[in-house]
Amino acid sequence: MMEPWRSLALAAAFNVAVSVGVGTAQTVIVRNAPPGSTIELVLNATTIGTATAAPGGDATLAVNLSAHGGKTETDAYIYVDVCASLRRVLLVERGLQPPAQGEACSRKEMAGVFLVRQVTTLVVDVAGPSPMVWLRQGPVPKEWLGQVPERSGTASARRPSPTGLVLFGGGSLMTFRDANVLACGNVANCAGKDSPLAYTAGAAYWFTRFLAAEASYMKPADVTANGSGNNYRFNSFLDTRVLTVAGKVGVPIGRVRLFGQTGANYHRATISTTQTIDDSTVTTTDVTTTIKGGTQTFELMTAGWGWLFGGGVEAWVKPSFAIYAEAGRARLKGHALDGGEGGIDDRVTFILAGARVRIGR
Repeated sequence: MMEPWRSLALAAAFNVAVSVGVGTAQTVIVRNAPPGSTIELVLNATTIGTATAAPGGDATLAVNLSAHGGKTETDAYIYVDVCASLRRVLLVERGLQPPAQGEACSRKEMAGVFLVRQVTTLVVDVAGPSPMVWLRQGPVPKEWLGQVPERSGTASARRPSPTGLVLFGGGSLMTFRDANVLACGNVANCAGKDSPLAYTAGAAYWFTRFLAAEASYMKPADVTANGSGNNYRFNSFLDTRVLTVAGKVGVPIGRVRLFGQTGANYHRATISTTQTIDDSTVTTTDVTTTIKGGTQTFELMTAGWGWLFGGGVEAWVKPSFAIYAEAGRARLKGHALDGGEGGIDDRVTFILAGARVRIGR
């Protein structure tokens, strides 16, 4: 059963899977560690190499694992410990247990058992809560992660899109499909104003570089309408606030990530109409009667759930800062909050743009 496991592990590594490869006599390259932090390489329970992360967050360890066990190849599991000022890569041979992790450390195990040879090179990206590892039997191709650091120093890398908590905010262009039409009704002399400006803020958590959950708040500008007819005039407005929850699927391409999302929205809206009727007179058999007019205000408050979908792109210009743009469509559907008659059933189209900030390391 050994050979099938080895084949699967090598296939996963050469396809740049989110797994780990092991290096037994060549180079271990650690990327995106905190500058100045300690980098350790551990074989089973023995520390066999240490380095200090450069200002760019990279470190390179030239090691010879065969000198610590006399083997030219072995099968091993891979673990990555993330501590406050330490990043530790552990290579644990089949049948052995990894050493205990420190109290202030978190440990990630990479799935699978991997064949380790003397020509193996390992690249470990420790950015975010989910480390990623690339393996190659030989030198690492530059196109994997951008320019690979030389043994004697570091060079710039193509930063991947991050995982973890991301806060965002921005402006929006947003339009309602039916709000003005419904406000004017069949009044010919009626003009509506559907200001497209809105703002949004929210948070997303990327569990991996490909999957996230997001919640946001959107506040469209009020939709207003003004109309008049014989002896009357009116004005109305629609004030809405929208909360959204969505699942996101991402396609990372270096610093850029394309994404699509689908989910639900919950809205609260206030629809208010103020109508003024002028005084009028009625004459019958030479008698003129004045009918007094007046002003009335009608208000409807609604709330309810609807669907949401969209997609967009984000570009991480710095490790913790990105700009983004997205577009989508949502259904605002709800009933009167006071249990009376009336409701809302409209469609909203939006285009958002703004900034994202990654929280934590």
